[in-house]
Amino acid sequence: MNRDFYSGKDVLVVGFGLSGRAAASFLIDRCASVTVVDRHAEQLKTDLGVTLLSDSEVLDVKRYAFVVISPGVSQNHPIIQSALQNGVEVIGEIELACRHVRQPFLGITGTNGKTTVSLLVGHVLNHAGIKAKVLGNVGIPLIAEIPEATDETIVCELSSFQLETLRSKVIDAAVILNITPDHLDRYASMQGYARAKIQIHACMKEGSALYVGKKVYEEYHSLFEGFVPKTFGFSPDCDLYCDQKSLIVKENIELILRGRYRDRSSHDVENVMAAFALCKKVGVSADVFCEALKTFEKPPHRIEFVRECLGVRFYNDSKGTNPDAVMRAVDSLSGRVILIAGGVAKGNSFEPWLKAFSSKVRHIYAIGEAQGEIRDALSKSFPVVLCETLESAVQQAFAIAETGDCVLLSPGCASFDMFKNYAHRGDRFKEIVQALEGVMLS
Repeated sequence: MNRDFYSGKDVLVVGFGLSGRAAASFLIDRCASVTVVDRHAEQLKTDLGVTLLSDSEVLDVKRYAFVVISPGVSQNHPIIQSALQNGVEVIGEIELACRHVRQPFLGITGTNGKTTVSLLVGHVLNHAGIKAKVLGNVGIPLIAEIPEATDETIVCELSSFQLETLRSKVIDAAVILNITPDHLDRYASMQGYARAKIQIHACMKEGSALYVGKKVYEEYHSLFEGFVPKTFGFSPDCDLYCDQKSLIVKENIELILRGRYRDRSSHDVENVMAAFALCKKVGVSADVFCEALKTFEKPPHRIEFVRECLGVRFYNDSKGTNPDAVMRAVDSLSGRVILIAGGVAKGNSFEPWLKAFSSKVRHIYAIGEAQGEIRDALSKSFPVVLCETLESAVQQAFAIAETGDCVLLSPGCASFDMFKNYAHRGDRFKEIVQALEGVMLS
């Protein structure tokens, strides 16, 4: 589509967060007439030249050429339902962008680990001399960075919300890392959530490669509708598998693991496998991949070591916003764990923690709206203390901690009851930990 395609068209943008603003800016720059609706319209300001309305206002959706929906807006929203019922096309910001993609495109999705894998792939490609930009759910809207022509490879993190409305076949290679309970406050079932993730398959070019975590394919193979993806995991029957020492493709050792990735069957190794599969697909050698891996640093708020006080280690895993992520964090730490969890529950059960924590977690401090749910699910097996603030939880956890213990913030919940976002929550945790008195910082 050229720039003139949008000129004079009336377009409705629903939701005015990062992606909504970027979509509106893109359309205004191409001379479209843009109306934006947002539930917080009265609190928002913009100089983009859009008409800004509350989403409670009655609109004649038939006047719009198409609707752009932000990821945080459910397709059950009345405006979206009205558009669909009246035959008005509804697309997401990612789909709008993908209609202009001409460069190589790598897609990463999954419940946990997708930001880490996206950043790792971008890091490796740039290290290898392949210009790459990491976009999408990682925080930079794809539509904000789509130029008319470029030689940069797009590495795009894709959430289930974004994939719901993605249709363009632009993806050259992709991975689905894992699918575990999350966002069940938006999806009616795990099948619905999984179907949104697996939608990535419908957006791939002919002959492209899709790598899927072995457990994902075992549990949801029917949703692939006869298509058989390549699998990765810790079993020799996978197309790419790890024996805890090497990454192996068709019985050939491709890469020898070093350092923290060796002799482990962890989510970190799964992330490396997924990243290696994508990088190998675009021509990066195993040697170059290993060189780049040495200098890669995980993004903050993901099992991030903060400090040690009196033999007690503190870890910030504020990005752990669903129960499975918390189990992965607990499993990754050595020593006993004192867990700080809670926030806004996302429709997930906390009962899987009973078995996962049985030999490792010694105490739980619960915060936020979900603290009662956590207490009800776990208090018969673990001491659960309800805390009004994160600061109180940290102080009480430190008071009972013993040498060798880990105090872990891994909420298993969203942050919006007490904080702006997960980063604000994690930063506040680090501030509180660093301010613990009477001990020299390590």
